[in-house]
Amino acid sequence: MFMCCAIMELKTLYELLFFITFISISYAMSPLFFNKYGGGFMGIPHIEHKMTTPPAQWIKQRLDHFNHVDTRTWKQRYFVNDTFFNYSDASAPVFLMIGGEGKANPLWMVTGSWIEYAEHFGALCVMLEHRYYGTSHPTEDMSVKNMVYLNSEQALADLAHFRHYMTEKMGLSQNKWIAFGGSYPGSLAAWFRLKYPHMVDGAVATSGPLLAKVNFLEYLEVVQNALESTVPGCTEAIQQAVQSIEQNIKTAAGRSSIKDLFKLCDEIDVDKENDMQNLFSTLAGNFEGVVQYNKDNREFEGVSDANITITVICDMMLDQKLGPSLQRFAAVNNLLLQVRF
Repeated sequence: MFMCCAIMELKTLYELLFFITFISISYAMSPLFFNKYGGGFMGIPHIEHKMTTPPAQWIKQRLDHFNHVDTRTWKQRYFVNDTFFNYSDASAPVFLMIGGEGKANPLWMVTGSWIEYAEHFGALCVMLEHRYYGTSHPTEDMSVKNMVYLNSEQALADLAHFRHYMTEKMGLSQNKWIAFGGSYPGSLAAWFRLKYPHMVDGAVATSGPLLAKVNFLEYLEVVQNALESTVPGCTEAIQQAVQSIEQNIKTAAGRSSIKDLFKLCDEIDVDKENDMQNLFSTLAGNFEGVVQYNKDNREFEGVSDANITITVICDMMLDQKLGPSLQRFAAVNNLLLQVRF
């Protein structure tokens, strides 16, 4: 976990950040972390199904925060949970959960580690949905000309305005703000603290990829290590399958075979470099996605492939009853196609 926080005078804030670090480590080392059901079956977390989630609220945002001639605005969705918050206590912190590249789920306003932290510290919890995701639509469509407004710089400015708006609306001028985020929102949490240090007092940026890199080979190294350490021989079978694809696409008959095996929509055109890159990237992505979200408890959110784990796909890659490595590779792809689509 990457944590970015300022030197602050309030002892409570030091205690808060230390507590979060300690609890995060404790969860990772707890029996609940290790004693999971085999085969990827996770069950659902202990949640009161009748638990009421807070209603959506809306804030007016500028479409382009950096072009003052452009006065267009739009409405961004956010949620508030003040269950544990003492409005009269200026030392009570405000927790900001940053939305990422997906719909903001209000379920997270009533469950999860940060809610436990909020109960411990009497924090106000707010979550802002990322522009262009969920129901936060800055533009009428996602045409190329409109997608120029989808970037982290605009998202950070959204956060800054949201912070100012909430401070004025709820009288939070004396309260310390802590930003939370994981993966891309983890990057936003750290960048928010870096770019707007006067607006956020600390950041908990979990697994935030802070360095942008086009050819991110190190990511696949982690994937490879995870596959091989879980099921030895898995990566060799994958390598053999990829080599078989590389041989097959050299001939018209081979390309036709690959199209049928992997249920591709279009014919393979080796002269289209982008198409070839997309093909191999998509097939590699099958394994990347399973590794990244292996046994991560997403089943309760309705994620259809939550039970497909490293063990499941690697056992398939080593199952000779499914045929040669190429057929096993296709079987993994087709399994994921079935559950996702």
